[in-house]
Amino acid sequence: MKGIKRMKKYIYLVLTLCLLASCDEWSMQQIEKELKTTDLSITDARQFAYTMESSDYLKVSSNTTNIALALSLDEDSTAYKALQAIGKNKYFTEDASADMYVPAFMANKFPQLSTGAQCQVTYLLWEGKSVASDLFYSGTAYSLVKEDYKAIWGGRGAQYLTAGSEPRVPAFLVSKFPTATENKIILLTYEYVNAEPDTIYPDLPYECTIAQLLEAEETVEHQLRGVVGTVKSAIYGRFYLMQGEDSLYIYGLTDEDGGKVWKDKGIQVGDSILLKGKLSLDGTEPTFNEAVYISHTSNAPGAAARKGMRRLVAEPDTTTKSVPYIFKNGEWSVYTNDKYLAIEILPQEVYEGLRSTSVADPAKTINTYLKRKYPYALEKDEYLVVYMGSSLAGDVFTYDGTDFIMDDGFTDETMTFVMKKAWEADISTYLNEPFIGHGQGDFEIQNVLLTGSLSYVWAYSAQYGMKASAYYTTYNPSEAWLISPAIRLKKSKHPVLIFDQASKYAASFVDECFVMVSNAFTGDVTTTEWKQLAWNVDSLGNAIVPDGSSWTFQSSGNMSLEEYNEQTIRIAFKYTSSATAAATWEIQNLLVHELEVDGEEE
Repeated sequence: MKGIKRMKKYIYLVLTLCLLASCDEWSMQQIEKELKTTDLSITDARQFAYTMESSDYLKVSSNTTNIALALSLDEDSTAYKALQAIGKNKYFTEDASADMYVPAFMANKFPQLSTGAQCQVTYLLWEGKSVASDLFYSGTAYSLVKEDYKAIWGGRGAQYLTAGSEPRVPAFLVSKFPTATENKIILLTYEYVNAEPDTIYPDLPYECTIAQLLEAEETVEHQLRGVVGTVKSAIYGRFYLMQGEDSLYIYGLTDEDGGKVWKDKGIQVGDSILLKGKLSLDGTEPTFNEAVYISHTSNAPGAAARKGMRRLVAEPDTTTKSVPYIFKNGEWSVYTNDKYLAIEILPQEVYEGLRSTSVADPAKTINTYLKRKYPYALEKDEYLVVYMGSSLAGDVFTYDGTDFIMDDGFTDETMTFVMKKAWEADISTYLNEPFIGHGQGDFEIQNVLLTGSLSYVWAYSAQYGMKASAYYTTYNPSEAWLISPAIRLKKSKHPVLIFDQASKYAASFVDECFVMVSNAFTGDVTTTEWKQLAWNVDSLGNAIVPDGSSWTFQSSGNMSLEEYNEQTIRIAFKYTSSATAAATWEIQNLLVHELEVDGEEE
């Protein structure tokens, strides 16, 4: 029948065109052109899909109806500028949303469609990068310099950090960046030695080179190695200690008891010598006072001795280390985020391979790096990778089973538009996740506490939906969250949450299982401000929740979200257990939608 209808329309179009114009060669060409360019089948459609093309975004922004709408929304042209950005950037945003501006586009695109038509329009939406990404994109990269090492070491001259000195970094950052604002990120890069000075140089006090000592200008006791240079007085042990181009006057070398040591020890010019003492800058030249002999190597004169000396005083092997620090509540600490399997700082060898100090194509480069480092990654594993682009950057990469895909802040969103008196967006359904047959969907799991033999709490069950339990051979204290994707309530009036749930083995269900809501999700449940959503109650004031007597699923009833109208929220199911009780909680058929209110105009 559809084929017959289409044929009738073709014949009707041909006859109409023939009546409007004489059937000469020109008019026949026009008929053929019209037949080729007219999509006749669309007039049959009541439900169809359309994906916006690149050129469509410009049509949206230049639409006169949309321009008039945008100009009417505010006096400072903010909405108009956001509308024009759609055509330039070729995507929608929360400030210039599809539900506002696509209806006028649809009216121009499909003028032949009548009341009752429905179209699922897919378009590009800018959701923004993750909170973690935003922190790094607004962060700063900084590399320690000589004066910084000196400050961290408390005046000493080491040009590297160790595990023992790293705890001093937060205090250093407070003084280095006194105007830092809350959540400021610093990617700190420095040279690192995997040992402490007392293991690098086992003989205390702290050993350094002449150059480091002079730079530090310290008056505390140090050890120095060098080559015996010009001797001013062998009797009184006064000479110059040499290290390459550096020299230091040694005043009065003695043993630990204050005795003379020069002749007794057989010290000669060119010998390698180790001594300790304190730097003095009171005279005309830097002097090492109260010098005490420790040991020396004789019979190594001339260049050979100097070559050996350079080997003796060489700095220990270092590696370059980069660590992210965050400023929170007036203090600096190492940035961590349990949401991700790892926070990867892109290593120097990657830049060397690119022959660049920055990454021009992070999606490709970092995918290659992660595939090599994590060959056994699991699907949906997430990694936060920090790197240098045009500036400091941090992006989230998710493994899709083949590649690590960078979250660029965009998503392909589909919205239904309905032709009533005019085209309008159907925004009555905000989230529909049955779980059964859909797996975990776009929900994510974060474990705050796992004890005993627990390796997980929440898991997908093909039979029951999402299921949480902390009973594994015994009751295990736990805290685990099941978190929804972002839910944009757009122009909501009466949004509600409703789902089916079943539970057994709870000591007190309402004290162990909670529905939480946040409009400021940080990516980490422990740093997000949440509000508990109250359970519906019956006529006696009792919460309508599973009583634990059976596995029968029951509805939660409509749980109002009106407090969050026109906001973007996350809904989370928080499961807790103790050493004496661990419920099993099952959830399915979750829906967030607009509740129809009798008597209210559309």
